[in-house]
Amino acid sequence: MSTFKTCVRIMAAHRLYILIYLVLLSTFGLFTGMARSEDYSSQVTTATANVAVIDRDDSTISRGVKDYVESVGKVQPLEDSRQAIQDATAQNRISYILIIPAGYGKQLQQTAHEGDEPPRMDTVIGYESASGALMNVRTDSYAGQVADYLSTLTDDPARAVALAKETMNRSAPAERIAPDSTSLSHSFLVYARFSLYPLMTFAIVTISTLMTALGRRAIRSRLDSAPVSGGARNLGLLGACLVVGIVGWLWVLGLGVAVFEAGTVTTSAPLLGVVAAALGAYMLVAISIGFLMGQLGLSQNAANAVANIGGLAMSFLAGAWVPIEWLPDAVARAARLTPGYWADQAISGAYDATSMSASIIRPLLVDSGICALFAVAILSVAMAVGRTRARSSL
Repeated sequence: MSTFKTCVRIMAAHRLYILIYLVLLSTFGLFTGMARSEDYSSQVTTATANVAVIDRDDSTISRGVKDYVESVGKVQPLEDSRQAIQDATAQNRISYILIIPAGYGKQLQQTAHEGDEPPRMDTVIGYESASGALMNVRTDSYAGQVADYLSTLTDDPARAVALAKETMNRSAPAERIAPDSTSLSHSFLVYARFSLYPLMTFAIVTISTLMTALGRRAIRSRLDSAPVSGGARNLGLLGACLVVGIVGWLWVLGLGVAVFEAGTVTTSAPLLGVVAAALGAYMLVAISIGFLMGQLGLSQNAANAVANIGGLAMSFLAGAWVPIEWLPDAVARAARLTPGYWADQAISGAYDATSMSASIIRPLLVDSGICALFAVAILSVAMAVGRTRARSSL
């Protein structure tokens, strides 16, 4: 136990690392989770957009298109000039601008009779919201309805416009279906993903600093002279490293549950257990990396660089900052070779889970297990490096 006690004293002397890399960074994650909260209500609302229609055709069909767009959007005044259109788009004042070209009505009638695709209208869609793109889909749907009625029921543009308006105005009531279980909050998901970074940096820096201190001549001589076998010393060191990991894991998990999931602990316990397993497996990876850094004899500055740069890179590949689906295919494939990817798969799977059945929970625990296998592999490399250095020092 002398080795373990010595390690604990060394970690206590470097408690500033705990304050900076664990407490402070996890607090940032807490604020990030609070800022990224989402309110899910049982009601379904329809997205609307600021719209403007410039009708250069002034036909029955173009007037019908204009009336429909203005009926489903918030109409904004807009002058028919290039400068006005550019200003409205650059200032993000109007999300959807529809420009109906001259001759559009006649072209639509002709293509409808010939069975061809309807002519296209010019559109300018805002860059900060998807509501403009959704409005464009609705406009194309309306124009398609007019073309269908002209090709099948009537040759009268006014009647086709009226029928299309009646069809588009019909709607079915929508209701959000609640999942079978109490799901985790989005704030907790954001916090858990962000926590991958402080877990990694805290463990690497603290453990590598501990092992660097143990490698100093005075402490090493004192430990070597103690009546303790080499196996016992290694077990004491490993126990101290696990204590570091457990402290970080309990702090991060407890802080997130206390702030975001305090009221749903009993109802969503299996899902919280998956998140705990994922964070615990990732912490084991961080412990093994820190142990490897110590075995390699890296300096304190080098360990800090590896912890911060490596922690950020691994969190990025895990999907903590940007969803994996948004990354290039080559980067997404490479992310599967990192432990953070599998930890994030378990965390996001727990958030998306619609029930707490074994068929849902088991694959998420498998993802956590894959993450833990990375820790076993890295720890094996660290042990091999330690034995090699021990032989070379003899």
